[in-house]
Amino acid sequence: MTAVALDEDFHVHSAFSDDARSTVAENVAAARQRGLRTLCIADHVRRDTSWVPELAVAVGKYRGSDGPRVLAGVEAKILDTAGRLDLPPGLDGIDLVLIADHQFPADDGPAHPDQVRSAIASGTLAGAQAIEQLCAATAGAARAADQAAGPRGLIAHLFSLLPKIGLAEPMVPAPLLAWLAAELAAAGAMVEVNEKWACPSARTVAALLRAGVPVVAGSDSHHCRDVGVYRSVGLTLADASGGASA
Repeated sequence: MTAVALDEDFHVHSAFSDDARSTVAENVAAARQRGLRTLCIADHVRRDTSWVPELAVAVGKYRGSDGPRVLAGVEAKILDTAGRLDLPPGLDGIDLVLIADHQFPADDGPAHPDQVRSAIASGTLAGAQAIEQLCAATAGAARAADQAAGPRGLIAHLFSLLPKIGLAEPMVPAPLLAWLAAELAAAGAMVEVNEKWACPSARTVAALLRAGVPVVAGSDSHHCRDVGVYRSVGLTLADASGGASA
């Protein structure tokens, strides 16, 4: 099993995101203070986002400087079962695309989690089908990022959507989990263990590591005080270590 470094943070939001408060400079300063080796500033984007070049310039000031290796990333939601992403054109200067399950990727576009929860509760949509669609969409998004030969794909807070639609990670069948891990490995995607959402689970992390998927840590911080601060991530990785070598 490849050790997952806790002196890295691949999911840090800056003031470029509407819901974050700290600037790029404040996040970098916090990472330096905590002795981080790698920091990725990754902010929320949509198709009509226009400030990506400004983010790239703000991060570019720290490339090659003393302190952590600083990367630029964007976080985009999966739109549908084909794995299309809510990304703007032109990602020059961006290192990573964080692929996120913010909404449910249905056949005809993203659906609000409450809508999907209701469909599952009423029997209109089977829980097993919803899980299969989410896994297929995640794999499709990773493949698309790989084929685009642009920024590398990083799966953010894998399976964080499941509790929002009334499901849970243990409900993901082992064969489907193994398939998803193999697909992500083949696409060269990374997967983060997310502090904010405490996911994916140790079982999922172990399956990813067995498949050779690079697993990294991410705080999902929206304020510099949380950069590189891990609690649930450390526990998940400790629990996953035995399963990955089994």
